[in-house]
Amino acid sequence: MSESDCTPTIYKDNIDFWDRAWNMVKTPYTQMPDLSYLERIPTLLSDIKSAKILDLGCGSGWLSIYLARQDFQVVGVDVATHALELGRMWAEHENLSIDFQVQDISNLQFPEGYFKAVVANSIFEHLTFKLAQKTILNLEAIVSPGGLFFGCFDKVGTGPGEFYKLDDGSQIYTDKGRRGMLLRCFSDQEIKELFKNWQIEELTCLENGSRILIARK
Repeated sequence: MSESDCTPTIYKDNIDFWDRAWNMVKTPYTQMPDLSYLERIPTLLSDIKSAKILDLGCGSGWLSIYLARQDFQVVGVDVATHALELGRMWAEHENLSIDFQVQDISNLQFPEGYFKAVVANSIFEHLTFKLAQKTILNLEAIVSPGGLFFGCFDKVGTGPGEFYKLDDGSQIYTDKGRRGMLLRCFSDQEIKELFKNWQIEELTCLENGSRILIARK
């Protein structure tokens, strides 16, 4: 199936999937994930504490919370309204100031150069290649010169499930539990293509097959 013919409907179904998934969560889950690279992030951001950081596709905000605990100014965006409500509950409990906003990451609405850094943990896997390109172009506008991008691109789509594929390799799930969810595994070459206008400082593969990307605008 052609990506260009059906992306709008497919992407809406993907958003609807995340709305349904988050609406089933009643209270914030406040356990930080066990990620080998987590402690690297504040170190990389240590020289920009006075500037705003964008947590792209923040979900219920664990990474926003993690950075806000260390006095970073964080704006967390996600399409799932209830996920952000959970994030606000968590932040209020810890007396942290985080600006959570409902926004579509493929169509962000911020002024030019508004952010000094972007963190994106396991987010692009839920975009087609064209939507990922659109998102990166948007980031190029709202990140100031010299700004940092830190992202984890997960290895996805290797497990069982019922799905069909778009021409670009994106998998659209049709089984009851994940109906509408979009998954796409980006190759190293595709990641480099997405960030062709950035200076890539690091692109490394973790033991589980996920890739860490560090780039400067």
